[in-house]
Amino acid sequence: MSVTAPVPRPPSPDSANSSNSSKPDPGRLWSRLTRGPHGLRATFVVAVVMVILIAVPYLLNRSVVGAAPVRAGQVVTLGTFRYQPALGWQVDRGASQADLVSVLVKGATTYRLTPLGRQSSAAGAFRAAARRYAATGRGRVGGDPAKVTTARGLTGLVAPITGHTVAGALTVLVAGGQGLGVSLTARHTAPLTAAIADDVVTMLDSVEVTAS
Repeated sequence: MSVTAPVPRPPSPDSANSSNSSKPDPGRLWSRLTRGPHGLRATFVVAVVMVILIAVPYLLNRSVVGAAPVRAGQVVTLGTFRYQPALGWQVDRGASQADLVSVLVKGATTYRLTPLGRQSSAAGAFRAAARRYAATGRGRVGGDPAKVTTARGLTGLVAPITGHTVAGALTVLVAGGQGLGVSLTARHTAPLTAAIADDVVTMLDSVEVTAS
């Protein structure tokens, strides 16, 4: 996928290191608590802490009620469009509706695709999608949209999403007189990672028009 203007990217390693400096270091925790006459008890406590540190991210990624893992080779159809979700994501079955909206989640990141119906231009489709997103109250689409072209030759526009608790991007694709709105948002407390950004590019590149 090619973009003619910069889009939001994951934070730099330096910023990530600084933000993680306050998080507990499991290795240091183990060394400190197992030192001294109560090593056995401390070792047990640390074992519990380690289990929690491992289990919490796992459970957070499955905290959406009715979520189901993406299956290998799974394809989702939305109106005249279809795409292939990336493995490692969860399908939010409560928010998704067959042929109307597809919602995927991964940790604190949400990826939503919605058909926009008949659209004569990318600009018109983008305005419609931006209004729809603003109506949700989750944030607003700002800045001048940049042109985007997928690996399959679909063209559209992309612009950043800003909000009190989330940030991301809104992409609109238009083909055959039909539009597709794609929003990607992540909570400020868990910004996008490089792996998620790669997944999103791959999923956008998989979008194609179904045979009529």
